[in-house]
Amino acid sequence: MAVRRMLAVLVVAAVVLAGCTAGPKPTPSPPVDGADSGGRLALWTRSQLEVQATLLVDAYNATHTNQVELTLVPDLPARVDAAAGTGALPDLVAGPVGDVPGWTGRGLYQDLDGRIARLPFAGQLDEPSVRAGTKDGARHALPFVLNRLGADGIGITRDSRKADQAWNFIAWVLSEEAQIQVLARNGDAVARADLHANEFATPQKGASS
Repeated sequence: MAVRRMLAVLVVAAVVLAGCTAGPKPTPSPPVDGADSGGRLALWTRSQLEVQATLLVDAYNATHTNQVELTLVPDLPARVDAAAGTGALPDLVAGPVGDVPGWTGRGLYQDLDGRIARLPFAGQLDEPSVRAGTKDGARHALPFVLNRLGADGIGITRDSRKADQAWNFIAWVLSEEAQIQVLARNGDAVARADLHANEFATPQKGASS
């Protein structure tokens, strides 16, 4: 009987010790494409991108549980400045790459470096657009639309409380589906080097038929 009691005490002690020495469980990384969980997202972009932005938002909303509300802003920099001063930035802001470095430098965009690094096509993204949103080696913005009007970058603002859902939209914008079937189909350049050769690409002069 004494032996049984001693064995029972040893077993309990081993269980307790194991529980004490075990490290904390690692937090799983979020999905590379964010969360399509029914979030309602606000996106601001400049009025000149009405066609492209509307095409992208309509295509996304038609195929996702998340829904993006698009606002076209005539004077986007002034609107962003005013909202930044009152903590009222939308979830997403897409604007000219000329404005993106200033917004990044002021901390208006969230750090997306970890998320971007996990994209399988991260190394194929339009370099000037990525560089415009990079601060101290960390990336905060990605390409949104590249066309004859210039390049626009997009990022998740510091005021957004729906970063996973907002990232889902950005990741989709950069997907093959959106880049080719929405943007390239519309005659816009794609933002990924690996998709430059696509069914809607304009043949280069001198190329063999």
